[in-house]
Amino acid sequence: MIKTIYLGYFLLGVFSSFFILKNGFRFFQLFFLDTPNKRSLHIKPVPSAGGVSFVIPILIHDFIFAYFKSFEASVPLSLLCIPLILISILDDLIKVSPKYRYLFQLLTALLILRFSNINFFVLSPILNILILIFLVIFITAVVNFTNFMDGSDGLVAGCMFVLFLIINYKLNSNISLIILLGSLATFISWNWNPAKIFMGDIGSTFLGLYFVANILQFNDINEIVGLLLIASPFYGDALITIFRRLFTRQNIFKAHRQHLYQRLSLGKLSKQQVAILYILQISII
Repeated sequence: MIKTIYLGYFLLGVFSSFFILKNGFRFFQLFFLDTPNKRSLHIKPVPSAGGVSFVIPILIHDFIFAYFKSFEASVPLSLLCIPLILISILDDLIKVSPKYRYLFQLLTALLILRFSNINFFVLSPILNILILIFLVIFITAVVNFTNFMDGSDGLVAGCMFVLFLIINYKLNSNISLIILLGSLATFISWNWNPAKIFMGDIGSTFLGLYFVANILQFNDINEIVGLLLIASPFYGDALITIFRRLFTRQNIFKAHRQHLYQRLSLGKLSKQQVAILYILQISII
């Protein structure tokens, strides 16, 4: 009976995402068209902001759940992501200044930490402040690294599907995650090469934030480190590229083609092969 309920929520995510993509595709074409430039891996203009297809279903479910629970239980993580969601969709639409984007990232990171399982009152005040600063930088780094990796068809969506599947297993099935997995499954079919639609900043930043928000709910530091190690093939690409560009005095915020996945796509591997390579690395660690 329980498995049937879980399957129902997964299918709810699948069909909700399909409904949004199918009926909103023309809207995405009109207002969120991603025109390729010399640093892009795609050739033709492709609609973006398709991340709303997996953001909206989980937001609606979590808001309804929180409403009927009168917010007596813990606040659903997706609702804590709303500041970042709003600035990201605005950025997809009109391009927002990086300083404002990071300001909203900081605000959302603090919200996540406020409702995490981390206790900031067991150590000295100075050490607590240092830990807080580190965690804020860590959260915003994961958000931006996820966004940096969103440049090849199916790569981010496929990798994050595996990561959330693992988290869901460790949490013994979480309804919000199951809905997200169903929605991501549909989005992957639209985003797989040749992509019909991209997730945009709203999709990539949400997935990065939601990933780190979930792992910070674990009380065991070994669980957190283990999940980060599983994700290391994905986030390691972004981290190594950042350090390499810093050492060569390049602007780390400027678009480029120096990520490993970009080099592989521009080399002998197809976009499908690159996405499968990263997904398999995460799956077998």
